[in-house]
Amino acid sequence: MSEPRPAAAFYTPLKHPFQPEASGDREIARALLDALRGGGFEPGLASRLSTWRREFEPGVAERLDRAAAVVVQTLIRRFRGRPPTRRPRFWMTYQNYHRCPDLLGPAVASALEIPYVLVDTAVSTRSRRTPFRPWVSAARLALRRADLVFAMSPRDVPRIARLRGARFAEHRLLLLPPAADMARFDVPGRVRAAWRTELARRFARPDGPLFLCVAMMREDKLDSYRLLADALGHLLAETPGRPWRLLLVGDGPARPKVEAAFASLPPDRICLLGALQPEALATPYLAADIFAFPGLGDALGLVYLEAAAAGLPVVACQGPGPEVMVPQDGGLLTAPTPEAFAAGLRDLLDDPLRRQRMAEAARRFVATERTKEAFHRRLAEGLGRLGLT
Repeated sequence: MSEPRPAAAFYTPLKHPFQPEASGDREIARALLDALRGGGFEPGLASRLSTWRREFEPGVAERLDRAAAVVVQTLIRRFRGRPPTRRPRFWMTYQNYHRCPDLLGPAVASALEIPYVLVDTAVSTRSRRTPFRPWVSAARLALRRADLVFAMSPRDVPRIARLRGARFAEHRLLLLPPAADMARFDVPGRVRAAWRTELARRFARPDGPLFLCVAMMREDKLDSYRLLADALGHLLAETPGRPWRLLLVGDGPARPKVEAAFASLPPDRICLLGALQPEALATPYLAADIFAFPGLGDALGLVYLEAAAAGLPVVACQGPGPEVMVPQDGGLLTAPTPEAFAAGLRDLLDDPLRRQRMAEAARRFVATERTKEAFHRRLAEGLGRLGLT
């Protein structure tokens, strides 16, 4: 009989990884769980407690603090009640910052005397100017307690290093960029052509290049949707006869506002497909010609990496997420204005050969630097520094 796998406690204070709503954050959380299993561990979700809040309300924060204290004691009793070989060898938290601090992991890990690992944590620079000050402190406390930190964006590394010091940064701070599963997008050309034909039937005007936008329809994405709609309006005004279409994939509470943003465009140019589960997203990615989403305010943006894996050139705006996730030769980053974004779209529409070169560069970038296998190796390397192999 084989030995049981060592247990690991896994926690996501922002979003539960297995809720049905599609989200890049959930995709990354599931990728981490998959990587832990691939590394020989048996990860279990420690708690469903979500600390995320868009606005800070002291009364709500106090209730969350009390709830977290109860959960901490419950988890400590539960884990201590297990046989020593079934207790978690370490605690891993994915996402810890001032809007969703980890109020559980530091206390539980300390009580059990196990390593505490953070993935994708941020250091707020606005501690004196934000009502979230108590949670800025809580997120920093978690970061100071961490035995190992994986940063998903190189932008976060200097701030974490300043908070934890050079020695920690040298040995316990590693870059773990998100990955894409290339296998999802490896389909024969005839299948890709069939998907394209199928999606074309959804448009009253089925001819011309197909823009694709994949994003959740939330308030914090509205500026990006509105900029995209305005850019397409510019494109249409410049050359009304130019054939192009836009496929929108996504859903959420801000959907009526998203629909209103595109209401001024001819309906035969736009198709709103709604939300798709991750396994169904390959169809629109592989059927499209250009991926277009500004990504204003995005810290990462897994959709850009998925587009690259599918061989789609990207048009996005300059900013933290696109600058990290869009391959250097696989897309265009424009100024965050409708005019500049429209110019980027027009440049790619006018140059099919350039689109092809970008598509090849994008696929090559993912295949050499952002594969699922590389993600698993980097995670295992970091855990190995704590003797967790």
